[in-house]
Amino acid sequence: MLRVRSLPFLALLVCLTGCVPNKLYRPKNLALQNPPTLPGQVGPTHFKLGIVEFDDMGESWEKCTDLSVPTNCQLTRVLDLIKTEKARTRDVVVVVFTHGWKNNASPENEREKNLYSFKELMEKLGRNEQNRFGENARSYIGVYLGWRGESVRGFLDDTTFWNRRDAAERVGSSDYAEAIFRIMGATKLGSQNSKIVVVGHSFGARVLETALTNTFVSLLVPQPDGNGQMAPPTILAPADLILYVNSANDSLRTKSMIELMKRSQFTVDRGTDHYAGPLFLSVTSTGDTATGVAFPLGQNLDAATKSLSNGYIPQTIPPTPSQKTFFTHTPGHTPYLYSHQVQPVTGSCISSTALFRFVAGGQCFEMTPVANRWNDSPYWVITVPPAIIKNHTDIFNPSFSTMMIKLMEQYELLTSPAPTKMIRKQ
Repeated sequence: MLRVRSLPFLALLVCLTGCVPNKLYRPKNLALQNPPTLPGQVGPTHFKLGIVEFDDMGESWEKCTDLSVPTNCQLTRVLDLIKTEKARTRDVVVVVFTHGWKNNASPENEREKNLYSFKELMEKLGRNEQNRFGENARSYIGVYLGWRGESVRGFLDDTTFWNRRDAAERVGSSDYAEAIFRIMGATKLGSQNSKIVVVGHSFGARVLETALTNTFVSLLVPQPDGNGQMAPPTILAPADLILYVNSANDSLRTKSMIELMKRSQFTVDRGTDHYAGPLFLSVTSTGDTATGVAFPLGQNLDAATKSLSNGYIPQTIPPTPSQKTFFTHTPGHTPYLYSHQVQPVTGSCISSTALFRFVAGGQCFEMTPVANRWNDSPYWVITVPPAIIKNHTDIFNPSFSTMMIKLMEQYELLTSPAPTKMIRKQ
């Protein structure tokens, strides 16, 4: 009761430090940057940018009334950008990014925070594509999904943990889910070899996972088709990679999705000779104290109001943690869920089909499966040292960017000769 009674006072105190308005930042044609600009950039940029925003209740700021009109809303502008670029280069690579806590789609964010860093990353990816493929380079399109991740600016911004955590749950509802799946569909339509990577950071991962989980359950659980016959076990994956970085979400959805994949004997096929790599990838730094320390503290306060099971039957090896453990810890801080780990190594840094090594910051690192892992599904949960991701917000640094580019090359996530397919056996 103490926490509930003190909320009005805390809300007033927090707002006095500087409330961030719940508003639309990119109306109409401001939703697109074609071409984008980057501070200090000499010459043309190598990507296009679209922005779609959602309010504090999870509704689109610009409601679409006619999806056939390109200028109808932010979403239709982005969909038309994808269509236009596909007409120009046939295949495209779309990267959708949902920011996390203490960020939004404001001009300030574009100058120094997540939107600025996302544009830098897209330029790096687009330039890398141009250098590798020249005239055959695909068009790179970044889509920034904005929400009110920052509600307060100032010394009390950390007190918004519960408020923004709950907002993330609201944002990941139908309008956001529709936007994600329409962008996926526009990318794959008539061009199965176009690629799409969907990324969520911090509470943005909570938004993304909330929106995707139930739809992917429906894809993994076989249903009869229009003729009453069981649908084929192999379908086109809506995305080529779904990436959660320093996820600030509890582990329950992740655990349940991995369990479903294992029951379904779910695999991924990219038409390559070696192991197809992940479809879902959750990466967390061991130096992330925000999700490693602050998140459990915040969740434990709520755990007292929940009816949580002590354990599961039958028990597994390794033993299944309690439900409270999953509720109070993120996937990246729940060792039971780990599939791989990244550690520094010495010696040759040459990768092979059975070995993934890469150089970042002058150091060689190796990604290996966790010994005796329970999670052997295409939903990888990986920890990386601070040399790769220093802390909670350090996700756009050169070392992590290098790791992800090398990982996508290793498993041909963006260059596979065939579209990404989802296969379920049961």
